[in-house]
Amino acid sequence: MKPLFLAAGSALSGAALASALFLAWPALTPDADDASPSATAPATPEGVVALDPAQASRAGIHAVTLLPAQTSAARHGLARALDISALSAIQSEIVSARAALTASQADDARQRALAAADQSASTKAVESARAQAVADRARLAAATQRVGLEYGPGLARLSSAALGDLVRAVAAGQASLIRVDFADGAAPGTGVARIGEGAAVMPVRLIGPAAAADTRLQSAGSLAIIYGALARELGTGRVLPASMAQTQGRESGVIVPRAALLRYQGGLWVYRAEPGGGYRRVELTDARAQADGWFVRDGLNNGLKPGDRVAADGAAVLLSIERGGEAAGEDD
Repeated sequence: MKPLFLAAGSALSGAALASALFLAWPALTPDADDASPSATAPATPEGVVALDPAQASRAGIHAVTLLPAQTSAARHGLARALDISALSAIQSEIVSARAALTASQADDARQRALAAADQSASTKAVESARAQAVADRARLAAATQRVGLEYGPGLARLSSAALGDLVRAVAAGQASLIRVDFADGAAPGTGVARIGEGAAVMPVRLIGPAAAADTRLQSAGSLAIIYGALARELGTGRVLPASMAQTQGRESGVIVPRAALLRYQGGLWVYRAEPGGGYRRVELTDARAQADGWFVRDGLNNGLKPGDRVAADGAAVLLSIERGGEAAGEDD
C-alpha cells in the first residue's frame, strides 16, 4: 500500500495552522497492482468523504452532536440598494433654495429699513422684496418635503447637512441607502435588521418606512443606511437576504458550533456524519450568528436536526480530502 499525503487548510475561524498539516492513512481503495483488472470502485458522490472512524481519528476529525435550541422568531425578506440620483438632485435643490431665501430675506430687510428711514425705497420695492422672500421660503419647503414624499419620513428627519453627507458618502462608495421588504408585507418602521448572507451578515438600524410600496412584491418597505465593506459591495439593485427578530414567538432548530463551520464557494458549510460512515458536506441556509454559534432553524433544506453529528474539528481537512488534497480558498 502507498500512503496518501494530504494538506489541510485553515479552519473558518481564521486561525492558521502552524504549518501545512500532512496526514497519512491507508488508501481508501486498493492499489492498482492489487486490484483486479475488471474491478471498478464505486464513484463517491459529490460532497461526500468516505472515511472510517479510524481514518477520521488519525486525521484529527472529531464529531459533536447537535443539540436542540430555540431563539426568537424572525421575519425574513430582501434588502436592496437604492439609486439616490433623485436624492442628490433634491439635495442640490434644497441648497439652492436655501441660498436664494437667505439673499431675498436680506433684500427684504434692507428695503424695509430704507423705507422706514427716509422713504428712499418705494412701496413697490418693499413689496417685491417681501414677495420674493415668501416665494423662496415656499420653494425651500417644497424641496425639503420632496425627501419625505419620494423616500420616506425616516430620511426626511435628517438635517440638510446630514443629507448632504449621506449623498457624498454614497457617491464615494462609503455608504449605501437600502430598502428592506419582508415577506409578510408589513414595514416594521424602526428596529434592527440583519442584512447579508453566510459570514458576511451585518446588523443595520432601520430609520423608518419607505414612501411607497414595492409594486412587484406588494410590500411596504423600510429604509436603512449602511456603511463599510458591505456598502462598497452592495451596488444599486443588488439583492441580499434580510431578517429581523420578532418580539413574540420562538423558532426551533440547532446551534452549530463555530469550529464546525467552513466557508466555501461563498457559503457556510458543515460536514455531517453519515449513518453508513463518512461525512457529507451540507450548506447552511439562513444561518444566524448567536453568542455560542450559528442558529439553523428546523424545516430548512439543509436537513440539520437535533441529534445529527457534525465535524467540529477538521472540516478543512475533510474539504482537502474531498478535493483530492488540493487546498481550497474561500471563493473557490
